[in-house]
Amino acid sequence: MGKPVIYTQNLNLYYGDFQALVDVDLSVAPKSITAIIGPSGCGKSTLLRVFNRMNDLVEGARVTGEVMLDDENIYGPGTDLLKLRKKVGMVFQRPNPFPLSIFENIVFGLRIHNLYRRDKDLLYTIAKESLQSVLLWDDLKNKLDHLATNLSLEQQQKLCIARLLVVKPEVLLMDEPCSALDPQSTARIEELMQELKKNYTIIIVTHNMQQAARVSEEAGYMLLGELIEFGKTKTIFTAPRDKRTEDYITGRLG
Repeated sequence: MGKPVIYTQNLNLYYGDFQALVDVDLSVAPKSITAIIGPSGCGKSTLLRVFNRMNDLVEGARVTGEVMLDDENIYGPGTDLLKLRKKVGMVFQRPNPFPLSIFENIVFGLRIHNLYRRDKDLLYTIAKESLQSVLLWDDLKNKLDHLATNLSLEQQQKLCIARLLVVKPEVLLMDEPCSALDPQSTARIEELMQELKKNYTIIIVTHNMQQAARVSEEAGYMLLGELIEFGKTKTIFTAPRDKRTEDYITGRLG
């Protein structure tokens, strides 16, 4: 599937004296969907936040080992966090549109990075292309000045994805992106993910094993901060090598 975009070696993460991640070795293929599954509190979201250093915001957080993005250790000295988070965008469990217009939500990242601030026509074109990429343009093209927080939850989540795409990330992190959505909206977000993986590398954390099976090419099972098993999704779900994975998949553990 190509050279890994992200890989970790002997990754450990501590919050003070508590070890949240234990010797995680992981390799993420480009332009694919990788799912991380496991019971609540197993370290799924903690691992996801390693990839854009969101855990830095937690007092006492400390990382050892390597986290490589395009062959550069993102925990190495001199890492530019603004550039890193531009390259590695994140979608959260609940949509988090800003209390601004739809248009201003879309171009927010461009303004933060001081890009095209004075070129209104180009900003409009970029906003249009971004909304088209998440299948929202037809619904919202005449509502760009409307408040984004008044959109449906599905539209808000798609808008948050569109907001990331304008700064041209390489990796999209998705932390339970459908947990607040109904089944129909979930299906449409999953369809969108299949389109997005043509141009982006996606890592999704999900409590929904059926979703992981539907959308991902590779999957990893986590338990108590350890990556117990990682491989092709079909193998993980049909012929897991580790009994702990099998117990979780079959519902005996969870």
